[in-house]
Amino acid sequence: MKPDLEISPPNGTGRTMPRREFLRALAVLVAAGATGQSFLAADYARADDEAALLFPDGIKSGDPAPRSAVIWTRVATASTERVVVLWSVAEDALMQNVVRGGVRTVGAATGHNLHVKVRGLRPDRWYHYRFEVQGVGSVVGRLRTAPSLLSSPDHLRYAFASCQQRTQSHYVAHRAIAKENVDFLLHLGDYVYVNDSATLTVDDYRSVYQRFHSNPDLQALQAQVPLVAVWDDGEFYNGVDRTGDSQRLANARQAWFEAMPVMRNLTDRTYRSLRWGNLAELMLLDTRQYRDPEVPANATFAGLLDAQDTTIPPGEEMFEPGRTTLGKWQLAWLARRLARTRAQWKILGSSYDMAPWKLVDFDTPELRAADPELQKNGGIYVSNEAWDDYQDERRKLMRYIESRKIANVLVSAGHTHFYKASNIQPDCDDINSPITAMEFVTGSLTADPLPTEIAPIELLQLAETIMLQANDPYLRHVDLLNQGYVVVDVTPEETIVEFRVIDTLDSTAEAQTRGRFRVVNGIPGIETLA
Repeated sequence: MKPDLEISPPNGTGRTMPRREFLRALAVLVAAGATGQSFLAADYARADDEAALLFPDGIKSGDPAPRSAVIWTRVATASTERVVVLWSVAEDALMQNVVRGGVRTVGAATGHNLHVKVRGLRPDRWYHYRFEVQGVGSVVGRLRTAPSLLSSPDHLRYAFASCQQRTQSHYVAHRAIAKENVDFLLHLGDYVYVNDSATLTVDDYRSVYQRFHSNPDLQALQAQVPLVAVWDDGEFYNGVDRTGDSQRLANARQAWFEAMPVMRNLTDRTYRSLRWGNLAELMLLDTRQYRDPEVPANATFAGLLDAQDTTIPPGEEMFEPGRTTLGKWQLAWLARRLARTRAQWKILGSSYDMAPWKLVDFDTPELRAADPELQKNGGIYVSNEAWDDYQDERRKLMRYIESRKIANVLVSAGHTHFYKASNIQPDCDDINSPITAMEFVTGSLTADPLPTEIAPIELLQLAETIMLQANDPYLRHVDLLNQGYVVVDVTPEETIVEFRVIDTLDSTAEAQTRGRFRVVNGIPGIETLA
């Protein structure tokens, strides 16, 4: 049998195919492939318990393009034999008007994970999809196509989030995102958290994804909302970088590609772009696979946060020329995308935060005027495994954006477990340095540890005040207390960003807005609305 048999209505007719007609055509196609399996015996009869056993990880769609999208599931079987899976895409939730469909076989080599890149779809549309094995069907999910590349859409609405641990917290943020009517969810990593010392083999990593996938609220969200995913370190081990054990890194990458609605390539490259007509281009970054090791913490702040003091070794390494989080080839790709894109808004999806995050500022205008030899941008930084460890690369990127006069650059970031809104400049301590990008950082989807386990609320609020003072004027907002996600509305005139917070210990909690911001087309800088 061919690895993939596919049928669709005749190209250019614009019509759909009734399900029975689709199954008859598929039966002929399968017979021609000599599989010996018929799909006409049952016109989709499933029991919920059977489906839950056969598709225990749920289903996902992702990476919407104008004419295609990726759909995914895993088939649970104890057999090492390959399993035949029927997939179909329809215009309606009852799956009666089929537009695409086919047969795939999956086996143990990929953990019985199935990816289909569904092609030949119409731009800027919602579709429904489903998988079936021997008459037992999965739940019905939704997939989205992006607007055509030359179109001028008037709106993009997406959510972004990160850090979903399995703890005492409830997945109420996932429930809330499912109600937000977004075009997709940008998940910025820490989708799973592995055991740093015990998750080693491919099967080890696969078992972690299966445990996380078992959450019903996660499954419901991902059946409803397309996923656009990048990784952070939770998918590998804490603090991962390019110097890790090559076999373990390969195992982690394989398991991630198997579990995500992302098509794997020969180089395991995850940096890529997603166009939304000429309104926006989302440039997804890989800040882990190619990065130099972090600069270790060498101080603590009020016994609360690990920190990096740039006056104490190895803190000065943060400024070393050539240190990279993107790597040479990805940085060159990003520069080309930024320079060549025709999209009005350029959105960078970074797994960790890009803007500076100081606790104490050693480079104030007064100190710089008194000492011309003062270390530029010196201070005590939050030790956060973020772009602060790669200041030369960040400065070069911001200067590139400035020199090319690239407007409307936004950054969506995660990792910190804290909300932040910041303007970014080539030199954050120079009042004359222009704003070249605007960054918004999400809190965590679940809480581990709870903020109140780190410190009393009053101390955390004091830390927020200190951070705002140390990072004035570019840090516009910081929230160390709440969990949740972010919703972004992009229009030709402006981008509105809302920080949604939720009590993850309350199983009935609803999301609330605690921070609302605007970036106006062509005007650099974040305006705080609420």
